[in-house]
Amino acid sequence: MPTSRQISCVALCVALLASAGGLPAQPPTAPDVVAVLKMHTETVEAVAVSADGKFVATASFDKTVKLWDATTGKELRTYGGEQGHKGQVLCVAFSAKGDQLATGGADNSVRIWDVPVTTPLKTFATTGATTGVAVANDGKTFALAGADGVAKVFPAGEEKGAIELKGHVGAVLGVGHLASGNVWVTAGADKLIRFFNGTDGKLITSYGAGSADITGFAVRPDSQGAFTTSADGALRFWQTPAPPTRTFPALKDAVTAFYSTADGNTLLYATADKVVTIGTTSNNQSAGTFAGAKGTIESVALSRDAATVVAGCADGNVIAWDRQGKPKGEVLAHAGGTTATAFHPAQPILFTAGADGALKGWNLPLDAKLPKDKDGKESSRTKYDIKAHAGKVTAALVNPANGQVITAGADKLIRVWDVSKPENPVREIGPLTAPATVLALSRDNLTLAAGAGKDVLLWTLADGKEVGKLTQPTDVLSLCFNADKTRLLIGRSDNLAVLVEVATGTAYQTFPHTGAVRGVVAHPTTPAVITASADKSIVVSPVTCTRLITLGKGKSVGVVVSPGSERVLSIGPGKEAVSWNTNNGTKERAFETGGDATAAAISKDLQRVAVGGADGSIRVYTTNDGKLVGTITAGAPVAGLAFQPTNTVLVGLVRDKDNSAVAWNAGFTPGQPAPAEFGRQIQAFPHPVAASAVAFSADGQFTTTAADKQARRFRLAADIPVKTFQHPNLVDCVAFDDTGTVLATGCHDGVLRTYDLTKNALLKQVNAHVATAPQQVQNPIYAVLWANDYKQIFTASYDKSIKLWDAVGGTLVREFKGAQDPAPEPKKDDKAPPPKKDTGPSGHRDQVFALALSKDGKLLASSSSDKTVKVWDVATAKVVRDFPNPELKPVFPGEPAPSHPGWVHSVRFTPDGNQLVTAGPAPRGKSYLAVWTVADGKRVSGAERDFGPIHTMALFPDGTKIVIGYSGVPRNKIEPAAAILKFPGK
Repeated sequence: MPTSRQISCVALCVALLASAGGLPAQPPTAPDVVAVLKMHTETVEAVAVSADGKFVATASFDKTVKLWDATTGKELRTYGGEQGHKGQVLCVAFSAKGDQLATGGADNSVRIWDVPVTTPLKTFATTGATTGVAVANDGKTFALAGADGVAKVFPAGEEKGAIELKGHVGAVLGVGHLASGNVWVTAGADKLIRFFNGTDGKLITSYGAGSADITGFAVRPDSQGAFTTSADGALRFWQTPAPPTRTFPALKDAVTAFYSTADGNTLLYATADKVVTIGTTSNNQSAGTFAGAKGTIESVALSRDAATVVAGCADGNVIAWDRQGKPKGEVLAHAGGTTATAFHPAQPILFTAGADGALKGWNLPLDAKLPKDKDGKESSRTKYDIKAHAGKVTAALVNPANGQVITAGADKLIRVWDVSKPENPVREIGPLTAPATVLALSRDNLTLAAGAGKDVLLWTLADGKEVGKLTQPTDVLSLCFNADKTRLLIGRSDNLAVLVEVATGTAYQTFPHTGAVRGVVAHPTTPAVITASADKSIVVSPVTCTRLITLGKGKSVGVVVSPGSERVLSIGPGKEAVSWNTNNGTKERAFETGGDATAAAISKDLQRVAVGGADGSIRVYTTNDGKLVGTITAGAPVAGLAFQPTNTVLVGLVRDKDNSAVAWNAGFTPGQPAPAEFGRQIQAFPHPVAASAVAFSADGQFTTTAADKQARRFRLAADIPVKTFQHPNLVDCVAFDDTGTVLATGCHDGVLRTYDLTKNALLKQVNAHVATAPQQVQNPIYAVLWANDYKQIFTASYDKSIKLWDAVGGTLVREFKGAQDPAPEPKKDDKAPPPKKDTGPSGHRDQVFALALSKDGKLLASSSSDKTVKVWDVATAKVVRDFPNPELKPVFPGEPAPSHPGWVHSVRFTPDGNQLVTAGPAPRGKSYLAVWTVADGKRVSGAERDFGPIHTMALFPDGTKIVIGYSGVPRNKIEPAAAILKFPGK
């Protein structure tokens, strides 16, 4: 049985031969031609227009499908090649949303293709401008960082059940997910990293991420760490999940004095209510309190045997208690106030210093009666009394290695005293620019640190040589070296404790309070610090920064982590991105950019790195050897980059006039030159304002964030089919349902099939036009059409019939029968009554090519190779109207004239339902296009055209234009193409 398409080719050849004897046909340059879509090399067999009128799709015998911009006529994409159809493409249809195409062909297959729409699949509203996006390990759930301090989590990628993560003061700059424990991590403009429960959004813990503004944040996909870059040009490695902070029981008042034993396990702290408390850091519990002081307590100390607690007070008194809190003694030590107290490391002596400039060493115990000499006189209470400074002693400590006392005074001097030789200090340092108010010794007792105003100054104690200066933004209130003296913990008046790298002054980590930090301890054996504050709290915090790398002078832009967590890429400062080993922090290699680095991405297979520059270029490198693959010209600085999970597409956020997210082909084979397609722009997605971040979900869709309080989810249109369904014979027709998830196909084997595109599975198979008697005959299906309720499907066939099917059950609802064959003339001796003739208009006498349904679903239009157009009553399956052409004569007696001079390949209702448009070939290699009134069947306009045979036709949704596909006339230099025409009379 010949197919309609084979017959069309024969007709074309006949028409071309006929045209040889007449006047040459002219190319389609008539006034009503809006655009000619010329890139096909063979007949355009099918056309379709998207529901929004933005796109035209054309399917051709040249085995390709092309997508066109309906406004400009520009070709947007070709679907074909190795992954395309292997034979002539016979049909094409848009989904209702216009985001997919279905095509069928002579290679017995149906293919589903993505359409490169620029509108988002979905938008997500946020309470503030969005600054970052991260996708969880499930590939679906994602979170948005907000400029209003709130991050929002969308479980499974949907808005239902969205969770808000609150706590930051200022913008959330980055967000990431720890699959281990389902924890979301955020970094904020408040320089904090916060951890939230992924189920309910409750805050778990937080810690300071350095003293400089955070510029980049990323979490290792394996949940084993996080990374930040900051304005101080540093890359920091962070431990995750972070151990929680531990807080001592709430204090009744602000901390005024603080002391820690050398092992960091026992604390003394005085509060403004004039009470001293002893606590243990192992369990954050109080082990006793000491009351009775009348003046504000400015210093506290614990004896070597931990049996005696002393406090120096602003009223000049020094008070001693035993461990049970019972007073052991009290002395008036210094007029104007006692500022420091410390026990001698080997002798029963308590040193005190005060506002009177004196350093005193008191015989212990303070609580016993003074012993008498041989003459019965009491011994002196003090063993040492030294005029240490002119003016107030602002700080003092005892060197545990040798018993020397180090003092600092209001005279801006620091002095080291051998108290057995009090005439002159062992060493004098100064004068300083400001009085030192706090002193600290390194654990090896070789380095001295002092806080003088906003400066931390360091000296080698042996020679008094200055070895460092760490200037802080606010006054220094407390100091403590870590165990190896590479870091210094500084308590400040701006409510922060800062762990600083001594060599560079760069902050490792900060520990925030809401009041001035009066006391600090860097625990000598565990990665933790203890901080005491005027905010009535004492906190044990983990040191979670495990490594700090100084990247160079300038502001680092950001940081990204490889999908396998093997490496982290720092972006800037300057014209490079650098790859670091995430486990040991070693530098692997640098990737240069054309301008200052602005963005970077690592592909899922780790084979490629992309780096964007301020000069508007993107350089793509092979990861392992750092070789340049090629450069992509973005035309403007790129603010963010991300590889599609398949690694063949790169998306960048371009700061151009359209604020576009642009997709480029980034596919290449490592070790081989970049292919010609490398760097080709695939799609552009304009934004109303500049987008700030981009991330891909597992299915290849990507989400962008922007300052307009919107996140947008886009779908990239792949160059290859997203789904393929094989058939046993040619596929002549395809149609989507209204959801775009079910596809109906008509095949040359007479079988109607429906497919679930989501599950990639066959739903139903119906022998719609398969005759079984007297023998099996498979009649090709040339048209499938969903009813308006999408519960039923019309089919049109070679067997002259139209049928209506239940889409779910596959049962026949109604048949629209073809015309009866003419009855033979009865013989003279034949007594049988003649067959009963049809009454009223009859059905088609030949194969039915096309169907169209009125807007209300009550009328069905059909066209046929019998050259007629008919309208049927859907409810009764009866023909209600023919459309005779006034220029043609009837073919059969008693029947109306045909509608066209040749086959009628296409029929469409106008959007208002009042007219029909029909198209098809005409004799002598021409075509015929006509418009009819539905109500009376009269022709409004109709004429032969010089396009060559028209094979297909579709209307734009607004009814103003028609698109046709034709085979052309090579002899007359009319190439196969599609054309967009003005609707007659409009």
